[in-house]
Amino acid sequence: MRCDELRLTGSGGANRVMEAEMKRLVMRSPFNIPLPKPKRESETTLLYPFDARIAWVAACHHRTASRISWDLFSSTAVRLEPLFGELLPALTADDRLPAAARLRFSVDLGSAQDFEASPLQLRGVVKNAIVEALASRGVTAEVDADTPDVVFVVRRAGTPDSRRTVVGIDIGLGARHRRGARVAAGPAPLRETMAAQLVMLSRWDARSELLVDPMAGGGTIPIEAAGLAVGAAIRRPPDLPFRHLAAFAGLPQEAPDLFPGTVPRILALDIDEERIPAMVGNLRAAGLTGPAHEHAIVIGQMDVRALTPDYVAATIPSADSMKSGVFCFNPPYGVRIGGEAGEENLLDLYADMGRALSRFTGWRAACFVANARFVYAFGHSPAMTKPATNAELPGAFFTYQF
Repeated sequence: MRCDELRLTGSGGANRVMEAEMKRLVMRSPFNIPLPKPKRESETTLLYPFDARIAWVAACHHRTASRISWDLFSSTAVRLEPLFGELLPALTADDRLPAAARLRFSVDLGSAQDFEASPLQLRGVVKNAIVEALASRGVTAEVDADTPDVVFVVRRAGTPDSRRTVVGIDIGLGARHRRGARVAAGPAPLRETMAAQLVMLSRWDARSELLVDPMAGGGTIPIEAAGLAVGAAIRRPPDLPFRHLAAFAGLPQEAPDLFPGTVPRILALDIDEERIPAMVGNLRAAGLTGPAHEHAIVIGQMDVRALTPDYVAATIPSADSMKSGVFCFNPPYGVRIGGEAGEENLLDLYADMGRALSRFTGWRAACFVANARFVYAFGHSPAMTKPATNAELPGAFFTYQF
């Protein structure tokens, strides 16, 4: 069955944040178009009726989604022969496929545990159908996993009582947490998509509030906060597969900031002075250094336990013009700290952090932690708890009001 949907896939429970970001971006996009309400296929997936302009905005600017694809075809088939029998004629007649004389492509596999064949076999039958369908249209197709022009995606999707095999095109350039800006990662980095979710959940208003990351490490959270503040693109249109797809013909080849003129005030701190050069390098790779950004992100060495409102006010230029602020941070979880002594030291750190941030009356905080004892040790009742997973570690987002 032919389908025509824009699919945004995120981490567990991310769909509300992904939808909120889409509304924000489309509202300020170069296109004067309404955004339809998406279908929520699960807690991890949003489906919008496909519109190339909305897809352009998502592929270029959306930060909280892990994958962005264009669904073309779906089938209830769970075996290879029926799937091939349905897929080949559907793709052969599909005018949305690339029309170049020669095309390099690859096939990625999403979740497919309930398909009655191995992942390699499923990928192979989709690949064969694509080659034959393109050949019937005069396109010479070559499988190229390293430098493909277009990446097709096959996955099992849908609700538990209505599962189907879906084939589409990856229009978001693969895993979205690979921004290219993290040239030096710390010992336990937060994925960029998760950092963007954290900032969104904090409800930070870059026009009137400071943002402080007291445990910035490589600077992932400050970088994502700065990008969200100005609506910066994370993918360039020429790098995406748009030129191979007729649906995107005539759309812009540049993706400027959607919120130009916004000047965020961000303080990135870390106790370890050896992390500072890595942070600077990542900011440079993200294009956030130089005169245009000298007041946007301030870097410093500081122990979170010694943090005070006076220090923040003295460190961030124009801090007096901001009414309050938010803390966004990703504390250590204890995964790499062995023994009871290490765990007790970590709990002491959580408690000290809770006391330090209490000095900031009227501020909010948002964090992601994969340690079940954090809330008790931190000493404050969270205003929101949202379970999530970072790099296979189960944890939760927490927000606080001080």
